Amino acid sequence: MDDFKLSQRATEKKNISQGGPHFAPQLMAEHQHAPESELPKGYLLKRPLDLLLSSLALIILSPVFLLISSLIKLTSPGPVFFRQQRLGVREKPFMILKFRSMRTGSEKTGSQFTTTNDSRITPIGKLIRKTSLDELPQLINIFRGEMSLIGPRPYIGFELKETSPANRVMRSSVRPGISGLAQTSGRSALSQETVIDYDLNYVKQCSLTLDFKIVFRTLQKVIACDGSN
Repeated sequence: MDDFKLSQRATEKKNISQGGPHFAPQLMAEHQHAPESELPKGYLLKRPLDLLLSSLALIILSPVFLLISSLIKLTSPGPVFFRQQRLGVREKPFMILKFRSMRTGSEKTGSQFTTTNDSRITPIGKLIRKTSLDELPQLINIFRGEMSLIGPRPYIGFELKETSPANRVMRSSVRPGISGLAQTSGRSALSQETVIDYDLNYVKQCSLTLDFKIVFRTLQKVIACDGSN
């Protein structure tokens, strides 16, 4: 039996490394829909602020949405938005929105981390990823109550496979965010284990003051074009 489990585990890792599914329910069924836990102090005011700020941002940034949407349609065949199933509060799946930065059909190769000079990324995609403008449609996710401006990033199932059940319950007790402690402390340069540690620290310290600090650091990174690959 132990040999079978080891073989199964090796097969799962091999599938992931070769490009597993973007969302793998079989890797998370055991702990999905984690039970509600006590909300951290300072969390209750986040939803009204998220609703207000996302509404204003969607109105103010509507010309930017129109411009990016036009550039994507004019330079690459396919939809404007990239949709992918992620884990939200209490690990309930939802569909995250981004401006499409990759060529149509790239998802057929499976879930892969992007790299510098990734051939799947379009010319416009490189620009919007570098400036983090590809994340703007997540304002719609925030408006709908699926995300927050600040919080742990919403993960695909397999990214949390090695995380303990207790830590998964803790980190999923708050809504995922566009930016968070990990994104302002190294982003893609951090190991997955370190990212989880930052997520847990955020939940423990959750407050509006901390959120404002993260917003400030995020703006600094966006202005410096310190985006993802």
